[in-house]
Amino acid sequence: MQAVQSLRVLLVIVVSPLLSIAAFAQGPIPAALEPNRGETSLTLDIGFGIRAVPPSRVTVPVGETLRLTGPASGGRPVQWLKNGRGIPGATNNALVIPFVTSADAGTYNVTVVDPLALSVPSQSLVLGVGPTDRLLNLSTRAIIGAAADQGFVSGFVVTATGGGKKIILRAVGPSLAIFGVANPLRAPVLRIFDGNGKPYEAGFTYAAVVGGPTYESDLADSLARAGAFPVPAGTRDAVVMLPFVSGSYTAQVTSGDGSGGTVLLEIYEVP
Repeated sequence: MQAVQSLRVLLVIVVSPLLSIAAFAQGPIPAALEPNRGETSLTLDIGFGIRAVPPSRVTVPVGETLRLTGPASGGRPVQWLKNGRGIPGATNNALVIPFVTSADAGTYNVTVVDPLALSVPSQSLVLGVGPTDRLLNLSTRAIIGAAADQGFVSGFVVTATGGGKKIILRAVGPSLAIFGVANPLRAPVLRIFDGNGKPYEAGFTYAAVVGGPTYESDLADSLARAGAFPVPAGTRDAVVMLPFVSGSYTAQVTSGDGSGGTVLLEIYEVP
């Protein structure tokens, strides 16, 4: 059993071999915070459309100066994007964030701007931002058999105050094929149970306001903030985001189509 909210001992930084890391400093910062600030430079070294490459991800603490450098564009103009949207003014090969905050978390890439050709983005970087004393993610990989009574169960404990802690659970099956995993579970089914063994069905309420947040938009933003790797749209990977009050819970993963395979169960605490 793992305490999701109360474990505050570890900073997890996951960086793909496709990223290089070096020191870099640029731009003004609040003077009071300067002595404790770190500097990080990340270079995406996969060219535009050369081959399909899974996104890389890194988590940095609040206050970092971050410099992202895209692959060589051959002198063509470029545009940086965050969560699929162009960043105003970000048209240089390097994107510098002088003082990282939680609002900077998201998925970044850069694309060549060529009106005569199809835009092809670079490799993506999933940026997570958070304090250095948070448990960012728990993940367990398992193989589920084809029999109806075979499944995978994991328990976890939450300590939360107020309305609860926002936590995302994912049973990633089909998308594991992107990472070269053989025989991924084709149709994972994810169920959550409370400490009494009853289905946990708490949820978030979103006001019906034009242009306001929805569950889908909140989930996408929360996944980016938590540093979760993206999965393609339309897959049968199972994802739930719920408010968890203090207590013990069980996550159960089973097969939805009678086939067996490999599945990755993930638990993210959303900062």
